[in-house]
Amino acid sequence: MKGDGAEPACRVMFVCFGNICRSPMAEGLAAQHVKREHPDKAVLLEFSSAGIGAQDGNPPTPEAVQAMAERGIDITAHRARRATPDIVGDADLVLTMEERQRLWLPDSPETPAAFVLMRLAEAARLASRRQGALPAGTVRQRLDFLGGTAEEIEREKLWSMPDYEYDVPDPIGLTVGGYITVSARIEEALGDILRALLV
Repeated sequence: MKGDGAEPACRVMFVCFGNICRSPMAEGLAAQHVKREHPDKAVLLEFSSAGIGAQDGNPPTPEAVQAMAERGIDITAHRARRATPDIVGDADLVLTMEERQRLWLPDSPETPAAFVLMRLAEAARLASRRQGALPAGTVRQRLDFLGGTAEEIEREKLWSMPDYEYDVPDPIGLTVGGYITVSARIEEALGDILRALLV
């Protein structure tokens, strides 16, 4: 796909463990955010998801389906898939729900840039606060800038929270209310990242 007849879509993949709750919710929330907030730029991003330990073909949990339905998002057709080297290698950016998932990604030359969702969101907030910091240009150029900002924060050990607070908790076993709480955390982080990419 092309944006404005020139810029190819940037492919963003969300990764959790089983690909039946957090990552499909993130996929649905991201698509909804872009269509609602940046409809003229919707073709510049494509979203997908996978799981480090996914069982191919598993449906999303009923609680995830209900939590998303309450937001007007239908994920009933989603089916889990394992984050294999081929699948992950098809993305331009991988956003994991936890640090351990980032570390468990396939070790392959084709593996794209990968960040913990909450950490890249913090980098996006920092970049957006710096006067004129976000560069003009393509989504990929802004993504490279955000990645560089995250790497700078890591080098300088300037993260604002303890490491464990950057993990999006697994809602398996929780009520729908628990899923909604988790999805709200995902949505807030996504908003920071997508605003920076599509500014």
